Amino acid sequence: MAYTMKNGRTPPTTTGEGVLSYAGFKGNVAYEIIGALAGLRQGGAALRGSFMTTEEIADAAFKACDGHLRLADGKEYRITMVGYTPGSETGYFELKI
Repeated sequence: MAYTMKNGRTPPTTTGEGVLSYAGFKGNVAYEIIGALAGLRQGGAALRGSFMTTEEIADAAFKACDGHLRLADGKEYRITMVGYTPGSETGYFELKI
């Protein structure tokens, strides 16, 4: 996801391999999160991101709506699915503390 803010800067991006979990599923995915994880605060604005997996898992995650994503560094975050295109291997989410 290439993204540029209104001020022309590119926000920090975190990528890696993590563990996605939602009702009835737990498995490995590749992820990309746009924005500074260090700036994420309880009750604050969410960060947006995406994960790449199989079409079936992406579809089921979108239908589940809520889940968790454990990042490569071991930290786990709550996610809410915000988008998925049928037939795609990519799901889009908002990440919150």
